[in-house]
Amino acid sequence: MLTISNSTIGMKDGLYSLNDLHRASGGEKKHKPAFFLRNDKTKEVVSELRNSNSLENIVRVKRGGEDQGTWVCKELVYSYAMWISAKFHIAVVQTFDAVASEYQRLDKRLDRLCRDLDAVTINLSNAGRFLNIGGKQLKPQLQRSINDTLKQMQPSLELVEGGNKS
Repeated sequence: MLTISNSTIGMKDGLYSLNDLHRASGGEKKHKPAFFLRNDKTKEVVSELRNSNSLENIVRVKRGGEDQGTWVCKELVYSYAMWISAKFHIAVVQTFDAVASEYQRLDKRLDRLCRDLDAVTINLSNAGRFLNIGGKQLKPQLQRSINDTLKQMQPSLELVEGGNKS
């Protein structure tokens, strides 16, 4: 979730709600998404994005229904923010940077946790093998050796023939 100027910015299919950004910017009538999309510079940016084939979804305008509004890619979010004001542009860039930094931090944490889980899994697997071998082979073998040793330690009283003179 993205929050700019205490306004939540909707996201859908990799696109951001320009209507939500408009509200976050202060909602001035002159900054409506429709005016931005009609701007020649915006049309040039959209054309360049389409020509570069770097993005599948660039702009989607939906009228009516649940997802109504103007939805744009991140590059157009930056363009829209610049079109509004330098202050809003900086707020948008800083928000996106903060989200990216948090994602990287969480990605590193996830990587570390996955490595820890792999290590625990290997150790538990080895422990399981040890318990299996120990329980089925080593323990019975040691028990037999102990019993054999105990038998050998028992004094034997063999009767010697002719040893009894009565």
